[in-house]
Amino acid sequence: MPQKLIFIFPGQASQYVGMGLDLYEDSAAARSVMDKITRSDELKHIPELCFYGPEDLLTRTDNVQPAITAVSLMALAAVREAAGNDPGLATPFACAGHSLGEYAAHTAAGNILNELTMKLVRFRGKWMNEVSQPPNPPGAMVAIMGMKLEAVENLVGQIKDKNVGIANINSPGQFILSGEKDAVEKASELAMKAGAKRCVMLNVSGAWHSPLMNSAREMMGKLLSDEITTEKVNVAEKPFVVANATADIVRNVTDMRKTLTDQITSPVKWEACVRRLIELSGYPGLPSELTEEEKNKHTHAPLFVEVGPGKVLKGLMKGIDRKLDVMNVEDMDGVRELIELRKDER
Repeated sequence: MPQKLIFIFPGQASQYVGMGLDLYEDSAAARSVMDKITRSDELKHIPELCFYGPEDLLTRTDNVQPAITAVSLMALAAVREAAGNDPGLATPFACAGHSLGEYAAHTAAGNILNELTMKLVRFRGKWMNEVSQPPNPPGAMVAIMGMKLEAVENLVGQIKDKNVGIANINSPGQFILSGEKDAVEKASELAMKAGAKRCVMLNVSGAWHSPLMNSAREMMGKLLSDEITTEKVNVAEKPFVVANATADIVRNVTDMRKTLTDQITSPVKWEACVRRLIELSGYPGLPSELTEEEKNKHTHAPLFVEVGPGKVLKGLMKGIDRKLDVMNVEDMDGVRELIELRKDER
C-alpha cells in the first residue's frame, strides 16, 4: 500500500531569487497559476521579483508573502498536472503550512480558491510590514537551540517586558522568541546563561507571532470575517488541514477564520502539528520513538512533501525526527521525483 501523502507548505525565509522560474517555463499548469495571479494590478510585480529579484525587494514582507504563496501554488499545480488522469498519485491525506504556508495548505485542501488566497496573503504581508515600521517599536526574533520548552517558558517569564514571547516551537530543541528588540536581546543573554547551546538573532524586519503584531491581527480578523464565510468557503473533511495555532484539525469555517486570525500573534506549534498529522494518518508515533514491534505492525509511515520554495521545512522535520520520510517539490525535478516514487509504490 502506498504511503499516505501529507503536503506541507513553507513560510517566510524560504524565498530565493529564481524561485518558480523552472516551474513557469516547463509546466503549463504552473504558468497558468502565475499568469492569473498577475491579472491583479497589486500583484503584477510578483513574477519579476520571484524570477529575477532584486533580493532586497523580494525579501520585504509585503512582497515575499504573496511571492512564496504564488510559487507554492505553482508547485502544487505542476504536481497535479504531472499526475494527469491518475490524481491518486498526488492527492494528499492532509495538509499543513508553517505560518504563511497555512494559506497555501487551505488552498491545496480545496477550502479556498487561488484568487482569494492571494488576496488574503497580500493584505497579511502589507499589514505585517506596516506594523513593523517606525514609529512602532523595533522588533526582533532569536532562535534558541539546546533548551527544553519548559526552560524557555521560564526564561520568558523572567523578563518583565511582556512584549516578548515564544513565536515558534519548531522541534524539541529549537524555539524562536519574538518581540521588542531590547527584550529579545535580553532573552538571548538569559538563554546562554541558562545553558542554551546556541542563540542566533534572525535577519527579519519584524517581530512575527508576537504581541507587536496585534494591530495586524485585528485588521486580518476583520478581513477574514468578510472573506471566510460559508458563502465563499467550504472546509472539506479530507484532505483536512491542521492549524498552527491549535495543532488540530480545522473542522469548519468558524475554525478556519479563528485559527488564521490567531496565528498572527500566537506561536507556530510546528512540532505538535507534525505529531498530530502522524497520529491522524494512523501511524502510532514518531519513527524514532517506536519499538521494533510497533514498526513491524505499521510498515508505512506517511510521506511529508514540502510543496514550495526551499527546503526549510525539510530541515525542521529532520530536527523533529531524522527518520521521518520527507521530500520537497520546488521545481520540475521535484515534481518528477514525487510522481515516479508514487508510481513505483503501486
